[in-house]
Amino acid sequence: MDKKISVIVPVYNVRPDFIETAVNSVLNQTYKNIEIIVVDDGSTEKETLDYLQALNHPAIKLIHQENKGLGGARNTGINHATGDYIGFLDADDWLSPNYYEVLYKLCEENNAGIACGILTRVIGDVLIPMDAFNNTVITDFVEKMKQVINGSVCSKLFKKELFSNVRFEEHTYFEDNPVVVETFAKSSKVTFTNSVRYYYRESPHSITLNPTQREKRRMDGFRMLQRICNFMDGKAPREKEAALSAFAPLLIDPGAYNAGIPYRKEVEELLGKNFKQYLGYVNIPVALAGGSAKPRILRIPSKKFKFNPGLTPSASTCKK
Repeated sequence: MDKKISVIVPVYNVRPDFIETAVNSVLNQTYKNIEIIVVDDGSTEKETLDYLQALNHPAIKLIHQENKGLGGARNTGINHATGDYIGFLDADDWLSPNYYEVLYKLCEENNAGIACGILTRVIGDVLIPMDAFNNTVITDFVEKMKQVINGSVCSKLFKKELFSNVRFEEHTYFEDNPVVVETFAKSSKVTFTNSVRYYYRESPHSITLNPTQREKRRMDGFRMLQRICNFMDGKAPREKEAALSAFAPLLIDPGAYNAGIPYRKEVEELLGKNFKQYLGYVNIPVALAGGSAKPRILRIPSKKFKFNPGLTPSASTCKK
């Protein structure tokens, strides 16, 4: 029998129609042995709470908790997961219909701990791939890091055992990044495929785009880089160098760095004597930081993204 996949979906005041699209994209997967763990992270909006309360499907497990941020909600999902594999889906995103079938087979056939698909940014009806890699299996940590263009856990499938002593930080931006480093280090093999996509919906309300949180993003990015540095201390110098080359561009705020001390001094002290080597990547656009291929801009073929509203309560039933 195929092994179970636990898909963790954190929710905090997300629009019901977005949640419906996310959940249905999992229920409609070609791979069927899936449990969906929806973690309500202290939502306060009535339409979100009404929708969640109306969810009724044997594959869905709903958990309510006080707000702990995206990382804390994911940790709760991990703690309740009964699957052999773990996937992460944000509540306003969605997946290719064969997403988990392809990633699961890659893990099983190659005895790999992680399988990675293509993270694809969605702006209106425009698709922008945020990864640039070929179909491959990698064992060397340095080569794994060369494939990293974004630090998201969502475009990946993980063996649950990789989280035995790995958790996300609560109430922080960039919580994915150190988790990617730590799980990539623990996994003897990581597979990559460009045949399936995770669709990341970018909207003005996205947590990652909130301009009022710039200072917190800067501080959190630095803290996550510190966690990566601490984890890599004691490992081979080439491996630490590879991790910092991959993640410094994602976690250092170039505007704050160019503005001078004290942030600049803190960054240089953290990165050590080779800081110039890592900072050379900072001004490269995130989508290109780990590869030479330019992102292709595609249009969404709308017929591929129609989901069965009967599987979960429709958004209209939640509006009173």
